[in-house]
Amino acid sequence: MTTDYADATDEFFNEHSPKTSSLVESAPNNENSEPETKKRKTEEEPEAVKKPKIQENRAIFVSNLPLDTTKDELEETFKKYGILDKSTEGLPRIKMYEDDEGKFNGEALIVYFRKDSIKLAIQMMDDYFFRIEDQSAGRIRVKEADMSYKRNKEGDEIAKKLSRQDKKASERNRADLNRKLAEWSDNEEEVAEKYAPKKNKWAKVVVLKYTFTLEELAEDAANYLEIKDDIREEAERFGTITNVTLYDKEADGICTVRFREFEDAEKFCKHANGKPFAYRKLEAWLAQDKPKFKKSAREEEPDSE
Repeated sequence: MTTDYADATDEFFNEHSPKTSSLVESAPNNENSEPETKKRKTEEEPEAVKKPKIQENRAIFVSNLPLDTTKDELEETFKKYGILDKSTEGLPRIKMYEDDEGKFNGEALIVYFRKDSIKLAIQMMDDYFFRIEDQSAGRIRVKEADMSYKRNKEGDEIAKKLSRQDKKASERNRADLNRKLAEWSDNEEEVAEKYAPKKNKWAKVVVLKYTFTLEELAEDAANYLEIKDDIREEAERFGTITNVTLYDKEADGICTVRFREFEDAEKFCKHANGKPFAYRKLEAWLAQDKPKFKKSAREEEPDSE
C-alpha cells in the first residue's frame, strides 16, 4: 500500500486562513474631485487586498522504522530536537501509517511547533539507527514532509465546525507550547550535543567481508600483510586508524578496521560497502558487538588507542 502522507499533512496543517476585506473608499459624487479620488483608490488598493497567510511546513516524514515502534518511542526520540505540536486533544501530532492489514508499515509523520526544528531533527536522526541497541531494522530516513500536494478542500469545513470548547482547548494548547518555546534553548549546537543519540562503542569498528580468499593466503605468506596494508591505506583516507585485523581462518575473508572516531567509521563503511576489491565486491557494516571471528595466533599490531 502506497502511503499518502500528504493527506495526513493536510489533516495536521489545515488552519483558518485569514479573511481579507476590501476597504475601498467611495468617491464623492463630485466631478471635480474625480482625479483625486482615483488616485486615492489606487494608492489604497495594495493595503486593502491582503494575501492569505502562507502555511509553513513543520512536519518530518520518517521511514524504515522498526515495525514494533510505538508512538511513545517516536515522541520520546523526536521531542529532543524541538517542541512537538499538539492536537486539540492535547496529544502530540504523530501519525503512524499502516498497511492493508492494519499493521504499522514503518513510516510516520511528526509535526513540530516550529519549522526550525525540522532541520535539527534531520541533522541528528537521518541515516541513523532508531534503536542503537538493536540495529537489525537498519537505518531510518528522516526528511521534510512533502508539501507539494493538492489542498484538502474538506479541511476548512472541518475547522469551521470545531466547537467553541475545541477552539478554547486549541488556544490553551498553543499558549502552553509558546511557554515551552520560551524555555527552549536557542543554542542549537548545545541541544544537538546534549541530545545526540548514544552510540554503541563498537560502532567505531568496520567489518569487511570478502577482502581475501584462503587460497590467496595459502599461496604466499606475504599476501597477509599486503592485503592488510592495502585496506589500511584505503581506510586512512577517511580518518585515523587504530587497528586493522585480518581473520585468516574465515573463509568469507573477514577483516576489521577500527577508527578513532565514530563519524570516520561511518563514512568509510558507506564508501566500502559494495566497492570492488581484488575482483570481488566488498560487504561492509558497523560492528554491534566485539568481533568474534576466527584467526590464527599471529602477532597482531597493538591497538593505538
